[in-house]
Amino acid sequence: MTSVTGHREGFPFSWKEVVRRSLAFAGYRLTRMRPSSRFQAMDQTLLLLRSIGFAPRVVIDAGANMGSWTLMCYGIFPDASYQLIEPQPAHANLLNNLASSLPRAEFHAVAVTEPDFRTVRMCGAESSGAWVATDGERGDGEIICPAATLDELFGTRFSTQDRVLLKLDLECHELPALRGAIRLLQAVEVVLTEVQFYPVNDHARPTFSDIFEFFREVGFDLYDFACLSQRPNDMRLCMGDVVFVRRDSELLADRSWD
Repeated sequence: MTSVTGHREGFPFSWKEVVRRSLAFAGYRLTRMRPSSRFQAMDQTLLLLRSIGFAPRVVIDAGANMGSWTLMCYGIFPDASYQLIEPQPAHANLLNNLASSLPRAEFHAVAVTEPDFRTVRMCGAESSGAWVATDGERGDGEIICPAATLDELFGTRFSTQDRVLLKLDLECHELPALRGAIRLLQAVEVVLTEVQFYPVNDHARPTFSDIFEFFREVGFDLYDFACLSQRPNDMRLCMGDVVFVRRDSELLADRSWD
């Protein structure tokens, strides 16, 4: 006779536990799969933009890290010129070499931030996810990096004819960088930015709603999601990469259902 729990009388384990222990005895471990990403569609998103006529003459990669995103984007938009921005000294030689290998590329070894800052303090410089520290924040691998605004780097250099694609991956420092890009954004047609959907670990940095409101005020509309990821314990939506398009762009002209 079997109980409502699935245990046979006199037998202490459920069938799931029997399977788990049998696999363990054989050297296997049974775990529930919890993927960290709901989807990763970065290249498909850029290909979609290309398929509907987007052809940037200029691509700005702010937070270039080791250059993998630039290389992926170059495969889709090979005729664009590329501006690589990354403050971490550990990646400088690699990005210099990458910029030299592309036909029209420049590397800028600075952090992009809001106006009136000449340097920023970064933590985690020994990892792949270094971030700009807030006042009072401490972390391993602290370094002081030169800083500039996007307007200081490019503010009068490009126009709307360049159809600029701006990518931001700044570990929650995107909004301060955007506050220093008011002139540049007049020439930008598409922005691809990382966002967080809630204040992760209560660190009081901008969330998706803050980013969304900023772009609404400066004349951009939400267009697409390129990536979404969740936290592992309960799969709550946590981080993502979001596409915004300038409101007067031809990319937004078609408002039909199909």
